[in-house]
Amino acid sequence: MADTKPIDLSKTIKRLELIKSLIILDEEEELEAHIAKLEQLPAIGELPNIIIALKAKAYSKAVVAIEAFINAHNQLSFYIDTEVEALKLEIKGLEIDLNNLSDEKADIEKLIHEFGTRHNQELGELIIKILQYRKKQAKGTPQQQEAEEDYDTYHKEYEATKDDQIDTLTLEEQKELKNKYRKASKLCHPDVVSEEQKELATKLFAELSAAYEKNDLNKVREILENLEKGNFFVSKSDAINQKQLLQTEMEKLRLRIKELKEQLQELKESDTYKTVSSITDWDDYFSNAKKQLQQQLGMCDLGYEPL
Repeated sequence: MADTKPIDLSKTIKRLELIKSLIILDEEEELEAHIAKLEQLPAIGELPNIIIALKAKAYSKAVVAIEAFINAHNQLSFYIDTEVEALKLEIKGLEIDLNNLSDEKADIEKLIHEFGTRHNQELGELIIKILQYRKKQAKGTPQQQEAEEDYDTYHKEYEATKDDQIDTLTLEEQKELKNKYRKASKLCHPDVVSEEQKELATKLFAELSAAYEKNDLNKVREILENLEKGNFFVSKSDAINQKQLLQTEMEKLRLRIKELKEQLQELKESDTYKTVSSITDWDDYFSNAKKQLQQQLGMCDLGYEPL
């Protein structure tokens, strides 16, 4: 016997029913390939006797053995199929939970990114000048290293992000952006697609997330349209039919959901998010912040240490 494969009872029963039909229809020449497939399966129940009878061309004996196998295993096959479908439904629910958590995380990261971009555009140059002055004043003092590190760190971050642009959208366009992003993310999230498609999904999801952060509505529309037209990705729960593999995927999803919850909690507890979420009027906030920084810069020009 060749190396055996795990048995899928429902498929095995369908193959045996097909073999039985081929015998009845006198299509003997088509039997060889199906016998070879049976030989790859574990020797359970009447299967060895069926193979022996088929190879010996004792077809009446083979049909009796096929009927005995089907009668013995049909009920078990039905039970396994029902259990598999139940697992698939449970995985679908976990995939929905994961997508919802992922969307919430994306919304918070988008808010922080928008705030950071506007902060750089409106206040960045003033902060650079104040830190520059502090670095100059600290030269030769115990505070010199700290002042230099503060300036270098902020300057690098500012230079790396100062040219970032976020499109301005109307309220209706913002609603459309959020809605279309969520639809698209559910179709290509790398944690819920089949393993073979994960690399492509990861790349496309990163492109979608970047467009969402920048308020690039046209790009999000384009990605969603292509996903809906192409029907590229298959859910893991649709791609897997073995109980053990489904149980493994279910544990992976639960672990990923746990990780996402921890990441969300960390984001919500961060000083940046607490600051951003507490601001009710961004225009008023940045206007006041700019005035305060200009006052500090004015004190620097007068030779006073900035606050």
